[in-house]
Order: sequence, then C-alpha cells, then structure tokens
Amino acid sequence: MSTEPSKVFERRFQNRLADLNHATEEAVRFIEENGVNGAAVHVANLAIEEMATNILKYGYDDANAHEILLGVEILPERLLLILEDDGHEFNPLKVPDSVVDLPAEMRVPGGLGIHLVRRFAEEMRYERRDCRNRLTIAIRR
Repeated sequence: MSTEPSKVFERRFQNRLADLNHATEEAVRFIEENGVNGAAVHVANLAIEEMATNILKYGYDDANAHEILLGVEILPERLLLILEDDGHEFNPLKVPDSVVDLPAEMRVPGGLGIHLVRRFAEEMRYERRDCRNRLTIAIRR
C-alpha cells in the first residue's frame, strides 16, 4: 500500500457546453500531468463528457445559470471523478443497461454513454443530498 498523497483538482463551471468543454480539457490535462496515462485517461474523459452532458441536457427546466462541480482525485491505484449539480434528481445507476447487441436501427435511443461509463468504471456511487446530485466514479489507473 502506497503512502503517496492524493492529488486533487476541482473546477466549478456553468451549465454551458463551452464551459463543460473547458473544464474537461483542464481536468484531462491535470490527470496527464500527474502521471496517469493510457486507458484511464480515455475513460476519465469519456465519463466526464458523458455524465456532465447529461446534466446539461436533462438536469434543468430553466435557462438560468447553474453551477456544476467537477472534481478529480488521483490516488495511487485509481482516479476518483466527482460531478455534483443542483439539477433534477437523477441516479444513473438506475438507468437500465443498453441493449448493444442489436442492430443500430433496432436500438432504443439514449443511455449508451451511461452504459459505457458503467462498463469501464471500476465503481460508481450516487447520492442525493441537500437538493444536489453527487456522482462519484472510480477508475482503475
């Protein structure tokens, strides 16, 4: 077991696609600059983009600015990604698995991003507290 301290990145951004893209780029750069590479970087990028895009698209009924928290913690054997928002309650762990072995024209649209993140993540946890969604995704390094 390593006693190496964790490294933490935290960015708050508005519920706009351009802000999400900027926060994602910063997070991925932080991950790479701290010695993580290969599949873990790709999975982290996928997880941030897919899960945060769901927040932007489905989390809010109004056009007001909302703040989303993106956190990354680099531990010796895993990455922890945290997304926290004040949108509608939404637990991605309760979304049924996508049926991926059917031809594309026979599949029900939606849910593939969540399916992929669940498939590649080591662990996912969701909680709703104080009118906020908090999703934690663990990714093996």
